[in-house]
Amino acid sequence: MKIALLYEHPTWSTALVERMVQRGVDVTPIDVGSSPSPDGAFDLWVNRVNTMPSEGRSPSLVASFMHLLLSLDASGAAVVNGFRCHAIGCSKAAQSALFSRLGLQAPRAVSIESPAAAVRVAEELVFPVLTKPNVGGSGAGIVRHDTLAQLAAAVDRNVVDLGIDGTGLVQEVIPSADGLVHRVEILDGELLYASQQKIQDGFNYCAADGCSIEDGAIEIVEPDPPLVGMARAIVSAASADIAGVEYLIDARSGEPTFYDFNPYSNFVSGRDEELGFSPLDTYIDFLTAQTLHERQKVHPQG
Repeated sequence: MKIALLYEHPTWSTALVERMVQRGVDVTPIDVGSSPSPDGAFDLWVNRVNTMPSEGRSPSLVASFMHLLLSLDASGAAVVNGFRCHAIGCSKAAQSALFSRLGLQAPRAVSIESPAAAVRVAEELVFPVLTKPNVGGSGAGIVRHDTLAQLAAAVDRNVVDLGIDGTGLVQEVIPSADGLVHRVEILDGELLYASQQKIQDGFNYCAADGCSIEDGAIEIVEPDPPLVGMARAIVSAASADIAGVEYLIDARSGEPTFYDFNPYSNFVSGRDEELGFSPLDTYIDFLTAQTLHERQKVHPQG
């Protein structure tokens, strides 16, 4: 089977590609910044593109890659993490709507189309609030505002960042019961692993290789079955093959409050012995087991 691995970040897929080559997998890494054609003779296309382009890459990459995924979908190609899940991963507003549709607790949030709108919509919310780009990642552009006056001052100073497409959210801050960010990774409808790390400044909770995190900051945990079920429901509703779901434990209700769906995984490294398996190899096993016929049964076209 010939696999096209679509990537954007220059290093985040290196370990995966090296391991695939070691295992004799016929894989072709393709930098989506090179404007690839969807007409290549591949049996499987694997989406390993982050929902926000890395530093130095054009913001138009997000839009152009969406078109590529949509073209692959329209052509009936077999795609791991195709158009629907990637589109949801690119939109904080869509994620919030998905959590609500599934009846899961999520922070109250209102979409905005300009920084000036933030003050108006924030009057409906309970402070403190965050302003954040709708298309974001790694904590980029997220700012906390403790009062309406503070938010208004931030708007006046032009420090409310709505990111690459000029849209964003004003979102209530959830007080954490345990000071932790919880993450559940789901692969092919089943738990891959779960982790947690302390809440920190900067809102960057990338829990894997390639991210700027301190050694030992990520703790592997065994999540409660109901939490796994909630994460599975989110990933399934988003039509994702692999994804991470992040939540906080709300100090007011004691309930998990979901705030992020990320159809991109770097895979936690150096924990194979602790986990009892290799996340990389488990993912490669999943990829090499795919066929067009089987994927069309799971993700029917049209």
